[in-house]
Amino acid sequence: MEYRMKCEVDVHDVDYNGVAKTSSIMKYIQTAAQCQLTEGGMSYDNLKNANRAFILAKLKLEVLKPLRAYAPLTAVTYPCDSRGYSFLRCYALESDGEVVARAISVWALIDTESRSLVKVNDFELGLTTLPKNDLVLGAMKLPSAMTDVGGYGVHYGDVDQNMHMNNTKYPDMYSNFLPLKGKMIRSICINYSSEAQIGEKLRVQRGEADGFYYFRTVRSDGKVNSVAQIELCDIE
Repeated sequence: MEYRMKCEVDVHDVDYNGVAKTSSIMKYIQTAAQCQLTEGGMSYDNLKNANRAFILAKLKLEVLKPLRAYAPLTAVTYPCDSRGYSFLRCYALESDGEVVARAISVWALIDTESRSLVKVNDFELGLTTLPKNDLVLGAMKLPSAMTDVGGYGVHYGDVDQNMHMNNTKYPDMYSNFLPLKGKMIRSICINYSSEAQIGEKLRVQRGEADGFYYFRTVRSDGKVNSVAQIELCDIE
């Protein structure tokens, strides 16, 4: 029912505090999801040949404890009961039988020829769905005061085969503008609004409210690229 994959925290995936970067945690859980899809006959290439592509719209991730190099992990994932145009998927990371991170995401399925959205009922996923976890992907309200804190150029290391910034790279971008010495990202919620292609120059805006950091990134054409809410905590 759930898809489970063994992995570990790669030593190259930790930051200067010695804990796994949020981007790395996202890669572990999404790799498990892609493996489940591939084993079910829906590899990236198979979807591409069918003029279909999954695009991440929203994600919420909670990290319950710091993950250090070589920690043994089991990535757990499953598609959730979905409707309309939103394909839901849940994830968890376990270490020594303990849940150390969990997440929920909303994906859109695109017809790559017409650029139109495909409904859940019009696509046969071929996998058993389960009820979603209790993480809530609610509306995000940014503070009224958002300050321009700098720019970010989308470069080679950020992009995937689609030639735009991969969703797992966004936490690294935000982290450039966070006080992370001795701290880690406890929770992050990202709304992906529009793609950032290689060579794009994003403006990064940041605000603070109620113990959270908020980000908005804006493309050179004025379109919002992403918004995010991030909670930090001390590393134990």
